[in-house]
Amino acid sequence: MSPENVPCRVAILCCDGLYQRYLIQRAAAAFTLVGVVLHRPVDPGRTLAARLRRYRSPLTLLRHLQARYLMWGYQRQAAPLVRELFYPDGQPPLIPGGIPVVSVANVNDPAAVDLVRGWAPDIVLVNGTNLLRQPMLDLIPDMPLGIINLHTGLSPYARGGNCNLYVLLQGLPEWVGITVHHIDPGIDSGDLIITARPDLEPGDNFEMIDAKTFRIGIDRLLDAVDQLRQGRAARVRQWEEGQLFLRRTGYVYAPWQRVQVNRLLAGGLIRDYLAHQASRDAGVRLVGNG
Repeated sequence: MSPENVPCRVAILCCDGLYQRYLIQRAAAAFTLVGVVLHRPVDPGRTLAARLRRYRSPLTLLRHLQARYLMWGYQRQAAPLVRELFYPDGQPPLIPGGIPVVSVANVNDPAAVDLVRGWAPDIVLVNGTNLLRQPMLDLIPDMPLGIINLHTGLSPYARGGNCNLYVLLQGLPEWVGITVHHIDPGIDSGDLIITARPDLEPGDNFEMIDAKTFRIGIDRLLDAVDQLRQGRAARVRQWEEGQLFLRRTGYVYAPWQRVQVNRLLAGGLIRDYLAHQASRDAGVRLVGNG
């Protein structure tokens, strides 16, 4: 039997959001989905006292309130595209019935590790969880195809969290993209399988770019599974460290940053990039994309 005709047992570790449910639904249709671990962290900052402490500065409070109001408009503008990309048959994606689903605060919890081990997947797909550590990483040798991650940033140029947001804040649309890579102990630093970028248009706001990015990322993640099972997937070591967008490196996410990016986009950031795309893209290297 050829590799593409052999059933592929897939497990997924992800957060619980619209885009992740679309990934789960697509994976269930394409492969044998043996189980899903949903990362639902407990946020100590959700207490009323903790929330109030965040907004002790009047400027911080004002920006937060403005961002919440403006975000509604941005999301409304992006809603038709989101429905087009992520609502199969016009309906929001759902986790198919009959598939084991468990929620954990930490995907490295021993109970989650035991579940994944018991499911005996050929490959594990990861998106939007906390960083994988031992003992979850110790399962990799027992998986024929390993553990691969969908990173919504273009590695090696941008690693960490909210990468596409931060590269746009830096005026670098050419670094907006996704990475499918093998998991290692680092942060989005494993060997690359596929990197790709969405098509950007002058009228895009950040919510549109985010939706495009996730859709192309999910498509490429599933492509990577097929390439791995057929033995034709690229495996490229990352050639530079790039930027690491984390709290400890000085990048603390706030909703106001999305407002800033949307203002840059409305001011012509994508238009200016497209006018000089050939020269801007000259230094960007992609891997395994077609």
